[in-house]
Amino acid sequence: MLVWKIPEEKYALDTVTNHIDWLDKKYLSVLADFALLGFVKTLIKIHKDPLVLEYGLDPRIRKIIANYKVSMGFGLHVGWAIEGAIGSDYKIDASYLSPNVNMASRLEAATRQFGVDFLLS
Repeated sequence: MLVWKIPEEKYALDTVTNHIDWLDKKYLSVLADFALLGFVKTLIKIHKDPLVLEYGLDPRIRKIIANYKVSMGFGLHVGWAIEGAIGSDYKIDASYLSPNVNMASRLEAATRQFGVDFLLS
């Protein structure tokens, strides 16, 4: 999961209804464009990298999965989320919770159903 934090001066959040009023739509549009560009560049790298392509030719993998290829799916959605630290004294990771995070996750999962590399909402 990747997270792009939007500065607070770019939006207003109604905490009662969880409605976001985007104050700077141009900023949001450019941010979404760059996120999509990042997805596209990652896919190009995956589909062109010789080491990654070599996995698809491995006879041990082809024996189990005939038409194996490395692939990734991406779901892109914008919205609020609660950020929290999860872990122990040795390792701490950030975690994000919200219906918006769930939507991005569902979009990513649906890429396999639709046979596409990314879905945006």
